[in-house]
Amino acid sequence: MLIASNSVFSRGEDNLDAKDWIESGIWRNGFNVDPDVSVNIDEFKSQYEKNRELWDAMFGFLAKTDLNALAIGNHDIVKGRCWVTISEYVPRLAENVKVESHRRFIDLQYTLQGNELMGLAKNPEVLMEYNPAREVAFWTSDDISYYKAGPESFFLFFPSDLHQPSVRDDGAEEKSRKVVVKIEYVGD
Repeated sequence: MLIASNSVFSRGEDNLDAKDWIESGIWRNGFNVDPDVSVNIDEFKSQYEKNRELWDAMFGFLAKTDLNALAIGNHDIVKGRCWVTISEYVPRLAENVKVESHRRFIDLQYTLQGNELMGLAKNPEVLMEYNPAREVAFWTSDDISYYKAGPESFFLFFPSDLHQPSVRDDGAEEKSRKVVVKIEYVGD
């Protein structure tokens, strides 16, 4: 009886639509920051369900770690599959920031402090073909939507998301401190 009950509960989680799944918080593992409105929540749910242990390890790490005190640099969560990079910098003007995309890893970008925007580009033109060694392609676009980045939400950029990170918002130059997590992407 208990086994059937657990099985039904598990199928119930999988059957939630993405909006209900986000709101349920099943994915949080103690991390109490919301995804930005720009995040493709259908793809988020799909990737989480395909690689639940990795996402749980990542969200658990973010929840249990003092990210403001974590040393600048790279920190493995699951070696070769998921790691976090802490960086501090002054965001640049949009015209000085390339649009980028990745194939093998998803970017979680979370600005802890600073005054910056994240851009999502449409109708791009290739600037630099995908470089597997650097795991990046660069693009140019005149059709970019910008979203305010801050400690209240995180961004997820999947391989289909051409993104322009770390763009200076209006106002004075201000140093940002950001968490970028690389999470292994699982294709179909």
